[in-house]
Amino acid sequence: RANPSEKPKAVYPTIDDFMRLAVSFYRTIGMNPYESSSGKKPPVILFNLFFAIHMVNLIFVLAMEILYVVLYFRDEFLESCMVMSYIGFVVVGCLKISAVIRRKDTLTTLVRELESFFPPPRAKEQEQYAVRYYLERSHLFTKGFGGLYMTLVITYNLFSITQYTLLRLVQSPNAKQSLPYVEMAPWDYTAAWRFLLTYISQSTAGYTATCAHVGADLMIFAVAMQMIMHFDRVARVLREFQVRARRETNGDADEVADFDAEGAEEDLRELRSLVAYHNKILGITDIMNEVFGIPLLLNFAASSLLVCFVGFQMTFVMSPQQVGKLILILVSANSEIYLICSFSQMLIDASESVCYAAYEMNWTGADQRFRKMLIFIALRAQKPICLKATVFLDISIETMSIFLRMSYKFFCAIRTMYQ
Repeated sequence: RANPSEKPKAVYPTIDDFMRLAVSFYRTIGMNPYESSSGKKPPVILFNLFFAIHMVNLIFVLAMEILYVVLYFRDEFLESCMVMSYIGFVVVGCLKISAVIRRKDTLTTLVRELESFFPPPRAKEQEQYAVRYYLERSHLFTKGFGGLYMTLVITYNLFSITQYTLLRLVQSPNAKQSLPYVEMAPWDYTAAWRFLLTYISQSTAGYTATCAHVGADLMIFAVAMQMIMHFDRVARVLREFQVRARRETNGDADEVADFDAEGAEEDLRELRSLVAYHNKILGITDIMNEVFGIPLLLNFAASSLLVCFVGFQMTFVMSPQQVGKLILILVSANSEIYLICSFSQMLIDASESVCYAAYEMNWTGADQRFRKMLIFIALRAQKPICLKATVFLDISIETMSIFLRMSYKFFCAIRTMYQ
């Protein structure tokens, strides 16, 4: 029996708290993005079977969408444009899943490296790194972004069947069965059970593609936030560093009036450990960009086409319900790119702050070896660290304007072709 006078043990954040939401999205479609060190693993055979069912269904729905565009591109141009945006979304989702599977070992290595120098579950270390603060910031972005995309997929999955059900209830002559994404199936889906089966198939495919998108992005956000936490820790330690050995000269003479050799060695030991810590952070950012480079590039390509097709459709007269759905897509696509650009900019600012911190600390009276080592830290920190969409694009907040210009050019091209 527990003693009521005993205080409950404090629960400290771990790396799993940063990654949990991203992993949860992947596991709902039967994916395990990396090997967890916690030892909690789902049943392999059932999990793989569940994932295979999701992927077969997703590819089947993708084939129906492609077939629809091939058959009706000229006769149903506007509807075909919308279906092409779905095709792009699904294709990118499949490619993101493929990238995560191919990079699973590297992603596992990345997580292990993050675990190796994550602050231990002790109050002092957790406060020094401000772990809870960064975890709350990470949750603010990840939960908001995940909620936005879940709202998007739920709206699209339930809109058609809800509209049909309500019109049937009021016995409206406009009640018509329609599928959530594409009016195409290899069978006559108007029969009750076939319609329900086809509707569930397309809705599940929409959810699978959404989880593929959201899972990769949330993992990028979680890893980037941890990198920001570590860079800020290095900058804070440098600013607060108290040099024990200080050189002071008498007037213009070159002789040293007072110098603590033992303190100088202690200063060097602390600075060396800080240099090693900074080098390890830089090494992990290279692994991070190796893992997430392709998903980041896919994000920009897919979102640009999606914004283009949706913007093109919004130039025509539509019902308020259709406009609302299109606006939701537009907001989601732009939010995704904006968050990626924002996280990369935060990473740039955090990595560059190390250089400023090295200059701002009280180094003028320190040992010569200490000052030389400090110069190397400052030189390394002058090269900003950012998210990289492979070798093609270094992402920053300025990339958002590039994305919008590219989307507008695609929009003008499609508009010209239609006219």
